[in-house]
Amino acid sequence: MGDLPQITISLGPKEKNLLYFLCQFIDANPSQNPLLFIKQVNFLIHYLPKSMKEALDQIKKGTMHVLVFENIPMEDELPKTPPDNRSHLGETTTMAKIQALCNQYVGEMVGYQAEGHGRLYQDMVPNKQQSEEQTSLGSKVELELHTEQAFSSYRPDYLHLACLKGNSEAKTYILHINQLLECLTDEEQRMLYCPLWTIGVDLSFVMNGCSSEKRGPIPILEMHNDELVFTFDQDLMEGITDEACALKEKIIRIYQEKRKSIILQPGQMLLFNNRKLVHGRSPFHPKFDGNDRFIIRSFVLKDIKYLQDKFEPNTRTLLAQFS
Repeated sequence: MGDLPQITISLGPKEKNLLYFLCQFIDANPSQNPLLFIKQVNFLIHYLPKSMKEALDQIKKGTMHVLVFENIPMEDELPKTPPDNRSHLGETTTMAKIQALCNQYVGEMVGYQAEGHGRLYQDMVPNKQQSEEQTSLGSKVELELHTEQAFSSYRPDYLHLACLKGNSEAKTYILHINQLLECLTDEEQRMLYCPLWTIGVDLSFVMNGCSSEKRGPIPILEMHNDELVFTFDQDLMEGITDEACALKEKIIRIYQEKRKSIILQPGQMLLFNNRKLVHGRSPFHPKFDGNDRFIIRSFVLKDIKYLQDKFEPNTRTLLAQFS
């Protein structure tokens, strides 16, 4: 993954055995009792293997923005890949529990009422009916570059993808803010801080209670809590001037030329900073035979104290009207 600020950790037998052991103490259902699930996970996070904690500390401090774990323990027999994201099989796996341990170490897991049925986990699987759509269930078309939930003030700080089953064609693309800036002139960089783009709302969010009204205008770069934040969505953003439209197209070209890729393999987890990177995915060709690509997705916020009155009661699910 070239010059990205990233780290890869491959787990050994002792580390895998420790993770198996820790997972035995997590028996709450993350959908039926998410607060108990989070409580159980929080009790265990300090017992994570040292190599994992050291890597997660770098993500937490912001000295690294992309983290890949390899050789994550999984069940000997995995569930069949479902035809859509409504069966919530991913959350029942060992991989999901380990994902939660990492998530809670760096921040706080959340769900979104308007995304993935409000669950803490979403099954990212190919769906025949949505194969040509710009969603996590698509496959025949490239998933265009975007910040996850770019339209929302409460978008996740981190995105976490855990691979149960892979596909050799499916490339996850990422572009870091530094890769973009090195390709822009000083004047273009100054433009990025100006509110010159409107942004629409994902159709899935609109269908689940969010307003369809365009938001903005917004900048592509801004300072938030002393941190430089990168926001972009190829499909949903529109420039309000000719110069802004041209700059958007240049960013897309830079992404296509400079993006890095990773083909997620079974037993790998990819955790990255959603405020420093944009991402996408290449097309691939599923067989819909129960063995297709199966990714567990989860979202993490650094802090949720300011969100307590915006969750569904007794959950970690952000209400749709706040997305």
